[in-house]
Amino acid sequence: MDLYRTSESGVVPVQPLGPGETAGLAGALLRGPGGTLGGDDVLFVTTAAGDGAATALALDAEGSAVVVGAVDGTVDSDTVTETLQRASTVADRPYEALNEQYDGGSLREAHAEYFTQAPLDPEAFNEEQRVRLLGTAFADEALDLATFLSDREVAVDAIRVEAFGAPESEEFLVQFVPDDGEQAESTDSAEQWVAGTNASAETAAGGERESDSGEDTADAPSHESALAADDGADGGAGADDESESEAGSGAHDRDRTAEDGTGDEAGDEAGEAESLELPVLLDAVAEGIQDRLVGTFDTDPEDLVSVERGNELLVRPDHPAYAGGVLRYRIQVGSDGTVEFGVNIYGGSEAEKEQMRAVVRENEAGIEEELEYEIADGYDGFAASRQFATLDQVAAAEIVDEFDRLVRFFHSRVMRA
Repeated sequence: MDLYRTSESGVVPVQPLGPGETAGLAGALLRGPGGTLGGDDVLFVTTAAGDGAATALALDAEGSAVVVGAVDGTVDSDTVTETLQRASTVADRPYEALNEQYDGGSLREAHAEYFTQAPLDPEAFNEEQRVRLLGTAFADEALDLATFLSDREVAVDAIRVEAFGAPESEEFLVQFVPDDGEQAESTDSAEQWVAGTNASAETAAGGERESDSGEDTADAPSHESALAADDGADGGAGADDESESEAGSGAHDRDRTAEDGTGDEAGDEAGEAESLELPVLLDAVAEGIQDRLVGTFDTDPEDLVSVERGNELLVRPDHPAYAGGVLRYRIQVGSDGTVEFGVNIYGGSEAEKEQMRAVVRENEAGIEEELEYEIADGYDGFAASRQFATLDQVAAAEIVDEFDRLVRFFHSRVMRA
């Protein structure tokens, strides 16, 4: 199958890359706050990259520790041994020790936010450990060792990374394939463009790089469900994100009616009907939102909008009425065309949270009847979703319109309160 991606210069062929053609892949895979990496979604606690390899200490949704070892090319037995040794060093660490390693604030709160769930008890963290290995190929002895360890109740997941790239590109399109020692069939794993050699440029000398986790990190390309999408990427298919927001369960669905275009139309109209790759769509939405926010909040709009998890936009108003920024507006885009809009209450003191919950309670009727959003249990926010047939330029404009409607409705009520 021939693969292509679109760019400003036109259609660019995407070619399969061999193990020796993926310089920087390991570091790119472990950029950002976390990712699925061919298995369960994980939040990175610490990451380090250099000399063609990268490692991460991560947590899954249940709080179990996942030690990740990634290499640019072939995973050998030394990689397995080194990753296992790192796993053994964290086996007995309590939550407090993990929290000290995490540089993004409270690890417990960051974990709850990343997985959009209630915070876990500290005792639930690191009850179990497992190892995940990533590479474009696996040496036979590495697979034998991984199988040997797994048979002895040390879970080791060997995930082969199929990498594709355009000629002379610094980006990869990757697909994850669980490797059981035989030629594995391709799965429904997520695909996304990730940064190539630029991702490890800062650590080419072998020095460690601190994790890009932390919700306020401006340089992190995303808080992604899959992989980091480099800011300079020309395109890339968005990754699926099946997690729900705090306010998203049972959200009110409102379908968008697709407008049919004629085959004779061309030019701009034809371009609008073309589906946008997720990073491009999010950039267009973010730019539109920033334009709409001018004069709405005291803070510079460019400082308000952040891209999280590769398919999510967050706006955190910096205004006293928002109790220190505890309230945030949220947009999450699914690869199936589902876009969720919502308001979440997160962070800050319990008094600040209750101040925002009170605003939601006082405006419950308007939120449900006028805005047509569903309020979460405990009044911790509210959300609604829309289904778009195609995530194109028209959809991007409609997403901005709906966000603007949400802000104009709720912002005035927050300010009055």
